[in-house]
Amino acid sequence: MRNYYTLILLLFFVCANYAQSPKTLIVDKAWVNESEEWSDFTYAGQIVFSTNSSTEEGALRIGNYDFLYDFCEGKAKFANKATYSAAEFSHPRKLSVTTDKQGVVNSTYEGTLIFQSDKDYYSVIAVITLLEKEGTMLGVKMHLKENDRREYAFSLKPNS
Repeated sequence: MRNYYTLILLLFFVCANYAQSPKTLIVDKAWVNESEEWSDFTYAGQIVFSTNSSTEEGALRIGNYDFLYDFCEGKAKFANKATYSAAEFSHPRKLSVTTDKQGVVNSTYEGTLIFQSDKDYYSVIAVITLLEKEGTMLGVKMHLKENDRREYAFSLKPNS
């Protein structure tokens, strides 16, 4: 009987750790909206979004040098250019939540997109909308708060 309880406790801890593990999503297709016109775009390498259930709701990590450099319009002057490779969307504040007819939940957050490596640091305020259905993230839309003329949209697929 004691082994049975030990097995149940072990199973509980494994499930709890699995639930908190980060989920990595790869961009399947990307679009940019400039001057009210959407067009496809591609960057060198894959754009990667990572979420972690143990962090704040709406927080995520973004990885891709070319996209992040373009998103921030190259304004950060880093000593190490590799700092543009990844950014954290931190301290999200939920602005709105809507559900469309297909059951897709659109959650919009405003937060700080932080680039940090050694002595390099740069941050901007971004607005990000996460599109989810039944707990699965389907897409992301994002733009800088001070520049809503240029918006990016991504369809996502799980990293397999």
